[in-house]
Amino acid sequence: MASQNKVSGGQRQQMIAEAAYFRAERRGFDGGDTVRDWCEAEAEVDARLRQLEDEHLVERIEEVLATVSKKLVGLRRKAARLSTEARGEWQKDINKLVVLRDNLRPKLTELRERGEQASHKVREQADRIRTEIADLVQRLGSNAPH
Repeated sequence: MASQNKVSGGQRQQMIAEAAYFRAERRGFDGGDTVRDWCEAEAEVDARLRQLEDEHLVERIEEVLATVSKKLVGLRRKAARLSTEARGEWQKDINKLVVLRDNLRPKLTELRERGEQASHKVREQADRIRTEIADLVQRLGSNAPH
């Protein structure tokens, strides 16, 4: 889980320990299997952390799509004012940006629909496209005529 909000190993262990404790508490600390409590708590905590990471990824992708859509309007206006030669280069990048944006939309839809069941591959593809878009927008912004 590559997130800015990533939980450390120690924090994860603490979360699991607390969840296992609450499982035993619900039983009244009567009987049960502490190893099973731990394993079930670990699965519960890991599922919740994955869900939070997926939600964070969806939010980042939504932000990128909104930003790209706004920036495309401005980039097209700037490109129209450039010389024919410069406009051709910008147009290639703008077209690539449109393709990336359009490729990212179905990935976002799939992530929303499938949630936790979305494959790791879909999450990686969506995050890779998001990164490409951000890099391309940054490059176009830094080459903008003043």
